[in-house]
Amino acid sequence: MPIDRTSPLGAILNDIERSMSVQLYYPALAVALTIPEICVTLCWDRQMMVKDKHYAAFIDKYTTPPALGLGGLDCYRLRGGVIHRGNAAGHPKFSGSHVIFTIPESGGGIHALNIEFPHPGPTASMFHLPYFCNEMIAGAERWYVDHESHPMVIKNMPNLL
Repeated sequence: MPIDRTSPLGAILNDIERSMSVQLYYPALAVALTIPEICVTLCWDRQMMVKDKHYAAFIDKYTTPPALGLGGLDCYRLRGGVIHRGNAAGHPKFSGSHVIFTIPESGGGIHALNIEFPHPGPTASMFHLPYFCNEMIAGAERWYVDHESHPMVIKNMPNLL
């Protein structure tokens, strides 16, 4: 069954879509990048913390790599740069030196493209933000189908913001 968009998790997904629709791209990206953590921790008690392996496993299982454009570990590192440093390539172990997101107003979209210069040159990764955010939402929806009847999800869902 799809996520009830009036549920707490559904409301978070709605917020990503609403942010995109009014050109609030950084908040849309920031929330989209936290979706794996939100979903994973719905299955746990409060004492457990999400690690890179948990985040990466969610991305690798519930998103489609061509649609997202990143594997789980690189997406975790992108999240770390965006959320903790306000810099898309800010994580020291992220595979690229630059990240570029195209937005609808740019007149076109480039998604999942890497531009590499001769070693030790920079490497830029390009993503179309609407595709990226939509795939994170789709990942949450796929995850929910697998976990909606999990006892901890039922217990924890009302506690989301």
